[in-house]
Amino acid sequence: MKKLQIAMLAGAMALVIGLGVTGCGGGGDSGGSPAKGLNATGFWENPLNGRTAAGNMEQKGGNLTAYLLLPPSGMGHIIGTIDGYHVKYTMAWDDGGTESGEGDFVLVNNSVDKLVFRSSLPSVGSFEISWRGPDFDHHDPAGVTLTYDPSAPTW
Repeated sequence: MKKLQIAMLAGAMALVIGLGVTGCGGGGDSGGSPAKGLNATGFWENPLNGRTAAGNMEQKGGNLTAYLLLPPSGMGHIIGTIDGYHVKYTMAWDDGGTESGEGDFVLVNNSVDKLVFRSSLPSVGSFEISWRGPDFDHHDPAGVTLTYDPSAPTW
């Protein structure tokens, strides 16, 4: 767990530095149009391929950034746009590879996981991660009750 915390801290610092560099001098792209009330910012986690997938996401309007551990491929940065509950993104792996993906935020009824992100990447396969709290230090496996207007898609 300590290794994950150190890796996540290093990744968060790299993401902040990367966002500072890419955010300079651009055309002010506002990204997509997220569903009203959607807030994907926080710590995400779930079992994946016999290990734990985990990391932080940050949503600013229709833009999404994340630094995630997705076994077996490792750690990587996501940069994407949100339209409604759908996300199109690019995953830039720490080892230098990149790949594109799409996924959906889904509100789960009658479950401890209230908001999940479902996606698939060729190097990882299908995966699902659940919102666990505002950050690593303040997360709860049961999360908190989240509400959205209009309601997120459910399964």
